[in-house]
Amino acid sequence: MNDGRVVFEPAWEDNPTWGGSELYEDLAVAQLFAAQAYVDEAYEVLTEYDEGPGELLWVLVEGSWELTDGGRATPVSVESRRVRTVSSTGGSMVTAEVLELAQEFRVPVPDIGVGGYGEVVVQRDRAGTDRWAVTDGAVTGLRTWTESAAGADWQYVSDVGRQAAFRHTLGEALRLAKRVAELEAARYRGRGVGEDPRGPVEGAG
Repeated sequence: MNDGRVVFEPAWEDNPTWGGSELYEDLAVAQLFAAQAYVDEAYEVLTEYDEGPGELLWVLVEGSWELTDGGRATPVSVESRRVRTVSSTGGSMVTAEVLELAQEFRVPVPDIGVGGYGEVVVQRDRAGTDRWAVTDGAVTGLRTWTESAAGADWQYVSDVGRQAAFRHTLGEALRLAKRVAELEAARYRGRGVGEDPRGPVEGAG
């Protein structure tokens, strides 16, 4: 047994069977997946007259992270707690070990409709490292999201270098990927259906 491990648990008030109730060792990961599970349930059925979710923000209230939707309170929160865990040598795999095995996370681009580019991909540099990049997930010609004084956009990893591309921790990369997904949705809505919402990259053929 292992004492004193801190984990983060999303919860939906008065809904103990909510699908977002899992244990996470990273707060940013817990918030990301809790927010997505909230959207999936609260906005499961939308008509053309319904409004989708507003800006989803986490607010710290008396030690608990509370999710707000367009400034309105929601029943979703994330709280920290200590748990006793069993190591993998005892026949059970704990959350930290699962995260060590993961090589990528996919963050959906919201509300872009059929035919649009559907996700932003958070990729690990190499197995065993904690260096991550926010990418377009391409097999060849991989692009990474870069931000500078000149602006923010996709650039080829081969142009910026792996060290510059894979510079985030997992939590940082997931938070950035969520923001990029929202930007991509806005780009897509401003383009014709079926066009790549990433847009052209300077120098691309």
